[in-house]
Amino acid sequence: MKRKPTTREALISGLSLTVTIVLCIIIVQHRGYLGEIRRWGYLGCFIINTLASGTLAVPGLGILVTFTLGGVLNPAIVGAVAGIGETIGAVGAYFTGYGGRGLFRDNNSALYTRFTNILHRHGSKSVFLMASVVNPIYYPFAVFMGMLRFGLTRFFLLTWAGRTIKSMVLAYLGYFGLRSILQWLGLSF
Repeated sequence: MKRKPTTREALISGLSLTVTIVLCIIIVQHRGYLGEIRRWGYLGCFIINTLASGTLAVPGLGILVTFTLGGVLNPAIVGAVAGIGETIGAVGAYFTGYGGRGLFRDNNSALYTRFTNILHRHGSKSVFLMASVVNPIYYPFAVFMGMLRFGLTRFFLLTWAGRTIKSMVLAYLGYFGLRSILQWLGLSF
């Protein structure tokens, strides 16, 4: 039996959905500025990773920016900045699910029940593992974790740890890979 969302849930869901839609529209309309943001260095890395993780508009851009900036800036700082940016974006997705819990779930669904049971038993491991790897489904996963009312603090910390590890690996791959290619081509960095 479906329940109606509370006023608070509906407000959080509406606000999160509105912010997501507005960000997607802004990104699409001003996609030319994304190149400018890249020149901002660490701040650009933070902004792009926050947007890439918090919307479905630019899903792979954060990976490219982290890799590229890792090759031309300090990779440890790039990884740390990208990790916190991605985490903040994921919290936005979490709140979308948190607020829309009553709107999107069907209590009678066997699949929903199965996933709910698995994530209640292995939720922390799941969040950390999903955050630690490059995957295109983290946004819907974060929404689903919000729907399940997975603890926000725990979600934030596990996502931050996983996304920072992933971003550090990408930044150092950029540092060693991109820097070597630039040196081989005789280009300065």
